[in-house]
Amino acid sequence: MTARAGQSHRRRPTDVLRHLARPPIRGLLTLAFLARTTAAVLPVTLLLALAESHGYARAALVGGGYTFVIALCAPLRGRLLDRYGAHRALTRLGAATALLLGLVACSVEFRWPWWTTLPLVVTAGLASPPLNAALRSSWRRLAADEAQLKAVHSADSVLEEAGFVLAPLTAGAAITLLGPRHAYETAAAAFVTVTALYLAAARRHHLGTTRPAPVEPGPARVGPRSRRWLGPLATPGTTAILLPLSVMGCVFGGTGVLVPAYTQSQHATAWLGPLLAAVSTGGVIGGILYAMIDWKAGLWRTYRLLTLGFTLPAMLLFLARPLWLLAALLLLAGLFVTPLFINAFLLIDATATDDTRVEANTWVGASTDITGGVTAVVIGALVQHQRWDTALLTLTCCATVGALGALLVPSRRPAAPPAPPPAARPGRAAAPGPAKAPAAEPRT
Repeated sequence: MTARAGQSHRRRPTDVLRHLARPPIRGLLTLAFLARTTAAVLPVTLLLALAESHGYARAALVGGGYTFVIALCAPLRGRLLDRYGAHRALTRLGAATALLLGLVACSVEFRWPWWTTLPLVVTAGLASPPLNAALRSSWRRLAADEAQLKAVHSADSVLEEAGFVLAPLTAGAAITLLGPRHAYETAAAAFVTVTALYLAAARRHHLGTTRPAPVEPGPARVGPRSRRWLGPLATPGTTAILLPLSVMGCVFGGTGVLVPAYTQSQHATAWLGPLLAAVSTGGVIGGILYAMIDWKAGLWRTYRLLTLGFTLPAMLLFLARPLWLLAALLLLAGLFVTPLFINAFLLIDATATDDTRVEANTWVGASTDITGGVTAVVIGALVQHQRWDTALLTLTCCATVGALGALLVPSRRPAAPPAPPPAARPGRAAAPGPAKAPAAEPRT
């Protein structure tokens, strides 16, 4: 009895791996991992390459502008895919991104003025194809059942965090061996190559292709005008999903600028890679644990607990002047990062409709990157004047807001499928007619 009870709470690793081994899931996960890893190397190398020529304040402005624009426009590109199809749009966006990244590499190599590099970087972010959102919106179609859906989402997020572990280590090694400018140029070439392979796989497996679902009547229905402008944001519960991710973005964006500048000021560049990888290292561990455990608390309650787990260590960042303490706090907070993303994608899958599914998935990353871009600019201005205590206190305040939000914002639940209309009044026989298929239950 004890062994059987334990199995109901924890999945076997072989069961999870079996769900991930069959094609095309295995190949798509590999390409997504490579694409995200090379993409994550770009901001680190760009920041240091521009800081070498123009200082950290201007470098952070360019890097933050890139992050902000790529995040802000991701839902618009997702809406484009939802309405007009994925294949041509993804190919054209990918070609434009490759051209613009080549121009950015030229601006870095020849030390163009920073205000000429900024529009190139911003435009490259604007044109970046939403391949990851197209992939995540397609897991629901590619997965065979609910167990495989959770396993795939978990593996997708764990591999993403593993890429964020590998990316800063790779960036640190490339900067050490090649210097900041050549490191960025090499990273841009690798990203363009992997993106081309990713685009070919997206075309082959029809990523981002969904079938519009009929609008069901019910209390959760939103007006056509609000849905036209807001898209999935008009769906009840979406804002509650995005709030913890926005707070996470503040911490990510701030530490992404603070860590390189602080390690250089302390003459401890050997700490650069480990510190930038600390959050993602914790994320890999936490994501694996999340995938192996069958949570009984429900998606929304689990989401609130995970938010508190992330924000509590981040609320102590104002004490983190010692590098070892900064690394420890980032590692502890990172334990809850990947579970938060997995939970968010499962909630999006349960609440989004097929006509907004790609756009809804883009908002998960966009909510993190938008706040991350804004915070990066703020922290960049502070570290330019070496105001380390103020920068750390700013990140602590952001985490405190997230903890209060998790405690005060009431939990939302996905709207239950609407009950079929009564066939007849009580006491009267139902009129004969064709049988209707039952409404599909939301995924959890």
